[in-house]
Amino acid sequence: MNETPIATTDGVSPRRDRMWGVVGAILGVAVGVGSAGIAVFVEGANAFESTVPYPRFFARRELLTYDIFLALVIAAGAAFAIGAVVFARRSRFPRTDAMGGALCGGVLLVLGSALLLTRVIAVVRGP
Repeated sequence: MNETPIATTDGVSPRRDRMWGVVGAILGVAVGVGSAGIAVFVEGANAFESTVPYPRFFARRELLTYDIFLALVIAAGAAFAIGAVVFARRSRFPRTDAMGGALCGGVLLVLGSALLLTRVIAVVRGP
């Protein structure tokens, strides 16, 4: 078996790098606005009230629309992470595409999981 290292500039595309930046920005805005919109307009959180350490609706012991939203955020993050593995093997620019997919997936997974964990802690602690 012969192993041949490649140059650090192989498999990289500045155009695709910008594309992944735009994808990340769109995802960030969608998740941020979606989270705030669901919290305020669906769950009834007060946008002008201090929510230390978490909003009041987090303590409700029922399945909320916000929970479904967080599950979808986590699922989207997992899809991007799995896509990053596929891009690493199949893309024309594997370094750029794998890194973009992994970064988007990682951010969505961590964000959705952290908010869902906060909700679980709020439910366990009670109102």
